[in-house]
Amino acid sequence: MNKLQTLLTATSVVFFFACGNQQQETQDSAENEKTTIEAPVNIPFTIINSYPHDTAAFTQGLEIYKGVFIESTGLFGRSSLRKVDIKSGRISKNQKMDSVIFAEGVTVFNDTIYQLSWENHLIFMYEVNNFKSLGKLPWSGEGWGITHDSISLIISEGSDKLYFVEPGTLKPRKVVSVKDQFGAVNNLNELEYIDGFIYANRWQYDYIVKIDPNSGFVVGTINLQDFLQRNSKTDLGYLKKAGSTAEQSGAVLNGIAYNKNDKTIFITGKLWPEVFEIKLQ
Repeated sequence: MNKLQTLLTATSVVFFFACGNQQQETQDSAENEKTTIEAPVNIPFTIINSYPHDTAAFTQGLEIYKGVFIESTGLFGRSSLRKVDIKSGRISKNQKMDSVIFAEGVTVFNDTIYQLSWENHLIFMYEVNNFKSLGKLPWSGEGWGITHDSISLIISEGSDKLYFVEPGTLKPRKVVSVKDQFGAVNNLNELEYIDGFIYANRWQYDYIVKIDPNSGFVVGTINLQDFLQRNSKTDLGYLKKAGSTAEQSGAVLNGIAYNKNDKTIFITGKLWPEVFEIKLQ
């Protein structure tokens, strides 16, 4: 090979790698563009109404089924599964749980109630009309929140993960990590699936996040800072009583239920005196 051939070959190699690197940089840039997470939008809302809520209910899960609330309440020795009239707050059915159970989120899928427990690693199943036990299933992690789409139960366990599992068996289908522009979003608690998105209370935060279940990105937030204090019609002095459950355990925001007919959302909290009906704008 003469010097001219050698120079041409070397130039071709340099050009090849330069083009390759440029193409790789373009691909990397495109991928970074795809994975860049935009800041979630603020979702405005209007308060439609408020309704009485049992101030002894440490609300962990809330669901609407055929015009009534299905509510799960927590704490050891006080956990229950309830059927509650929405407007009056009257409890028509109250099934208390064993004192060693700390109940958490609840959802209804195909006329079966699925109720989580916190550290007991169990999910309880009931027939929705009469609360007849349909057995229980082992769950490997903690139980925090639960909802469902058209095919899967969706479970949170206090981290940034959402677990999509098969109803009746809990066989895993996929796991989605939830994140916003700052990174992982943990403390995901009570869940509600609404029009293709997952809405979640975030424990110890005064807002609800709206999550894209495909990407895991938080696409919106409902700001509820000081919501109870600003909107309650009730004397809230009991929440600050020294030594009370509210003072020790926190009467924090928790509970999301969707009214498909009116396209409104019911929100409440642990030991709150009211359930509020809001409409997103």
